[in-house]
Amino acid sequence: MTHWADRTADALIAERPDVEVYTCASGISPSGSIHIGNVRDIATILFVGRALRDRGKRVRLIHSWDDYDRLRKIPRPKTAADAGLPSWLEERARRMQIPESFEEHLGRPLASVPDPLGEFPSYADRFEKEFEGALIDLGVETEIEILRQSEKYPSGVYRDAILEAVAARHLIYDIIASYRTQAPSAEERMSFLPVTVYCSGCNRDLTRTSLVEDSETVLRVVCSACRLEETLDLRDAVNVKLPWKVDWAMRWRHEGVVFEPFGKDHATAGGSFEVSSEIARRVYGSEPPMPQPYEFIGIKGLTGKMSGSTGLLLTPADLLTIYQPEVMLWMYARVAPMKAFDVAVDDQVLRMYDEFDRALAGEPQMESDLRSLELARTRDRQLKAVPFRQLTGFCGIVQGNADALEKIFETMGTPYVKADFEERLHKAEMWLERFMPEQRVALRNSPADGSEIGELSLSNGAEFEMVRKLVEWLDAHESFSAEEATEAVYAMPKVEGQTDKEQSAAQKKFFRVLYTLLFGTSRGPRLGTFLAAVPKERYIGLLRLS
Repeated sequence: MTHWADRTADALIAERPDVEVYTCASGISPSGSIHIGNVRDIATILFVGRALRDRGKRVRLIHSWDDYDRLRKIPRPKTAADAGLPSWLEERARRMQIPESFEEHLGRPLASVPDPLGEFPSYADRFEKEFEGALIDLGVETEIEILRQSEKYPSGVYRDAILEAVAARHLIYDIIASYRTQAPSAEERMSFLPVTVYCSGCNRDLTRTSLVEDSETVLRVVCSACRLEETLDLRDAVNVKLPWKVDWAMRWRHEGVVFEPFGKDHATAGGSFEVSSEIARRVYGSEPPMPQPYEFIGIKGLTGKMSGSTGLLLTPADLLTIYQPEVMLWMYARVAPMKAFDVAVDDQVLRMYDEFDRALAGEPQMESDLRSLELARTRDRQLKAVPFRQLTGFCGIVQGNADALEKIFETMGTPYVKADFEERLHKAEMWLERFMPEQRVALRNSPADGSEIGELSLSNGAEFEMVRKLVEWLDAHESFSAEEATEAVYAMPKVEGQTDKEQSAAQKKFFRVLYTLLFGTSRGPRLGTFLAAVPKERYIGLLRLS
């Protein structure tokens, strides 16, 4: 089956065969940390752009920061406990808590609002740089051209388009009004102006504007915040912005956009895309881009609700602490935009790495996985499919010591060197620390005490004899493979005449006993692999019961 990005590229070429440069666009307003759902904007143009290049087409990928948008509200932190989210998210949100004094910045461009912590040139710049850092880590920064509307508008490059919008103000009103449920107003239509003016005194958009009599370019501006009254000539103004639906249509023409993804909420009947498309055609005389609505992305493993207004959300940088760049992009590539999917942060992370490694080995879970892998490759580097499951199992054993883990892999007969697994090992450690701390296991510092042994019913139980036999087996074998150790631990609970169900229950009980004696938990790494990989002098004393 053809990959969705290839189908989109083919459809785009068929629809617009004479385009010299296929400009694909995405855009985000940096009003807070960028949510992982917004990665779908970037990922969609990235994969379609790569598919177009595979077909010999010239491609331009642009990402616009809508940082000339106003600051609409002050984000208010909420406790992570109330939201059902990890505590480290709360710590980050509290660090970014905006003081009450920031109320004075409401209505100012995001790029003109100061950074609350004083670490970046502006409020917008903090979130832009955070996201752009993730693009660098993903290895896609050189493919995507970054545009900042806080630079474009004041530069005057949109000035002619703004004048066009003012000249067509009644038509724009009629277009917008035709999609509303309330009846249009003749008075409102006559006074309508499709521009927002930031006051030259306080730099807020709390202004009322009207055309000076007998003029099509000069505005009278009254600020309701600082009371400044001024006249403004649109032919040289630098503090004027078009409203969203007009702005979107204008930029399509200005940048020559032929393809753009956006959240499905914009694609509803009478929604932003439909309105902007009509403005594009009737006001700016240009064809709107091929649209690509997309479904929203969820998180599997967090029960709480994420929110940009509270700062409690996962960013692309957060995902990159647990996923390799290629794995993260591959997750987005393998699901068509109009299909919803969940990014896993729970134990399904293990399955995701397993499936990625199968694709890497040429044995994909799904037919499209191989093409998704091609589209997701960001650098010319050799990836080693070191099992993520094993890395998480040994994290607590080696305590970050890559040299020790290298020796374990050598013992297991899979001689991975540090360069093969260090990146994944670090991500495994971060995954356990941030999302699955209950799965982190480490060898006990001392043997189980009498009360723990009593709770296990070992003193008179059959498990006591099984543990003793396992110690005898270990003492009798100078070296052994993971397969031999696995066969031994599975065989010891077997009793002649048991049903399969009884045998399985006995094995599970025995394993729980061993995990308790070794790690003080009810679960842990695969026992056969652990026993063979870790020098037995490190753990056999924990199994010698008196």
